[in-house]
Amino acid sequence: MPLTLPAAGWYQDPEDSALLRWWTGTDWSAQRRFAEPVPPPPAYGYGPAAGSTSARPAYVPMAGHGSPTMYATPPTRREKDREIRRNNSMAYTGLVLALVSCLLNPLAIPSILGIVFSAIGIAKSAELEGAGRQLTGRGTAIAGLVVGIASTAYFLWSFSTML
Repeated sequence: MPLTLPAAGWYQDPEDSALLRWWTGTDWSAQRRFAEPVPPPPAYGYGPAAGSTSARPAYVPMAGHGSPTMYATPPTRREKDREIRRNNSMAYTGLVLALVSCLLNPLAIPSILGIVFSAIGIAKSAELEGAGRQLTGRGTAIAGLVVGIASTAYFLWSFSTML
C-alpha cells in the first residue's frame, strides 16, 4: 500500500515547535515563520469567546456548509402548494373565484373577478420567474383564467337563451 503524503501547507516545524515550516507536498522548504497561538474553540454560539475582549465573533463550524445537502428530501405536494400561495396569492385567489363562479355566478361577477385576479397572477408569475423562483404559480393562474373564461361564457350563453 503506497504512503500518502500530507497536502502542501504550513505545518509545525519538526526542528522547532515554536515555528511553522512550509511543506511542499514532498519535502520541507527553507521557509519558516512564527506560529501564532491558536485560541481554543468556543463551547457554542456566536460572539466573543468566554474571557475574550476581542470584538470578532467566535468561530462556529458549520457542517456541510458549501456542499450540497446529502439527505435533502424533495418538497411534498402540500409544501409546493403552500409556497405557490405564499409567492403568488393572486393566482390562487383567481382560481378560487373562478371555481366559485361555476357554482354561484350572479351577474358573472365572481367569474370576471376570477379572470382579473388570474391575469394579475400571470403577470406576478412572470416577475417571480425573472427573480429566479421555481414555484411561480403560473399554472394556477392559467387554470383560473381558463375556468373564469369558461364560466363567463356559460353565463353569457345562459343569459342569452333566457331572452
